[in-house]
Amino acid sequence: MASAVNVGSLNLPKMMRHLSHRTSQVRDLTFVRDAIKQKDVKTTKSGGTLEGPPVSFGYEKSSSAKTTGSGDGGTLAADTAYHIDSPEIVIPGLTMLQSPIVSRRGALEKTGHRISGACAFHAPSLDYIKALDNFKDTKAFSELETYDKLYDMERVIINPSNVSATQQTTTFTFVDATSGYEADRVRFKIKTTGTLDYVQLSANIGGSAATLKWRDDSPVQGLALSGTTFTTIDLPVSRVEADDTASIYKDGTRTEFTASLTGGFDIDKLYGDSNNELSSLIVQLSGSALVELRDIYLYKEAEWRIQSIKDYRDEYMRVAAVRVRGERASRRRAYG
Repeated sequence: MASAVNVGSLNLPKMMRHLSHRTSQVRDLTFVRDAIKQKDVKTTKSGGTLEGPPVSFGYEKSSSAKTTGSGDGGTLAADTAYHIDSPEIVIPGLTMLQSPIVSRRGALEKTGHRISGACAFHAPSLDYIKALDNFKDTKAFSELETYDKLYDMERVIINPSNVSATQQTTTFTFVDATSGYEADRVRFKIKTTGTLDYVQLSANIGGSAATLKWRDDSPVQGLALSGTTFTTIDLPVSRVEADDTASIYKDGTRTEFTASLTGGFDIDKLYGDSNNELSSLIVQLSGSALVELRDIYLYKEAEWRIQSIKDYRDEYMRVAAVRVRGERASRRRAYG
């Protein structure tokens, strides 16, 4: 348990719990690390074998690093072997104190208008973080690194009511021409004795039905959840294409969900009239079971990239982060 870890003389976790009732500067973040991918390594050339060691061009391939495999030019040599598969890490539930903050700073450039931001996060010690749920079980996580990402809820777009029932399908229906172009991700906490089958966002685009469905397409489909503790699900809904993948971590184990789209789903097109609107959010279990859903948010994300870390050892860490935003909400509504 994280509570059993030495929190230092400052006891930042306790201070943040008290501050969270008085200020929104205490943020509930999702930690994200991009997949570490294979490098393009060549052992052959046109017409023969390369003399000397394999040549790495430094370009990343589309798949993450793996234990064994073959390059384009043949079997990987011993000095180019990949030691372990390193998919992306996505772990919600990391609490930090954010201050000071520049949330939006604009710059006019030749290529258009760029929005950037900067802030400092005060985080508990590394030992405390590594004792948190999911962090303690995820073998690929050993420390915060520069260029890791922190997803924050910049603004909640839709917040349905909590649910507690025995059922298979939980549907949150949206009314009154609900726009969706500002939403980037969906997050909720779920506790159930059943298995999560899929999460679906439904919409009308040009008066026709369209859906985005996240589902585990592995041979053993579904994510077995806990009936005693909540699991946080955090999935993208913006800039998603068919067969994109997303990660859900439970007890340090990654389950890969795959996106499928119908009707040309594009959340940027949902600007909020009766023919271009969000319809519903569906959380589907594989069978009828007791389920509790709470803290349900469709939200606009703030993506912070860690730039530097000041580690005060067993006391706390000061994490400097920057954000670059590629679009303004008004332009996103107009252009998608």
